[in-house]
Amino acid sequence: MLQGLNFILMHVPDVAEATPFYTEKLGFEIEAQAPDFVQFKQPAGSGAILALSKGTTGSQGIELWWFVDNADSTYSTLKQRGVEIADELKDEPFGRTFSIKAPAGYTLYMLQLAQPQ
Repeated sequence: MLQGLNFILMHVPDVAEATPFYTEKLGFEIEAQAPDFVQFKQPAGSGAILALSKGTTGSQGIELWWFVDNADSTYSTLKQRGVEIADELKDEPFGRTFSIKAPAGYTLYMLQLAQPQ
């Protein structure tokens, strides 16, 4: 029945104001754009498509996790780009994680999956 998550729509108060965070800080490329809407290309051609739309904001218990190939390198790059770190790098049983603050009050979680032993 379900075939996996492939589209994430985040509501933000101002799409034009939020877009540079995703393009300049996280490196996303715009795939489609309309007034009060922007859709980004899938990172590396895979994973869920992310879009922003004007609307009411807040995560309301939703966690958005992005897989990364190297948590330490990604952390350093984002910090150099001026991204606000919400939770510092740490090791969990499932992998190495950290989180960042995004526009409109969202927290984005980064995860480098643990290697099977």
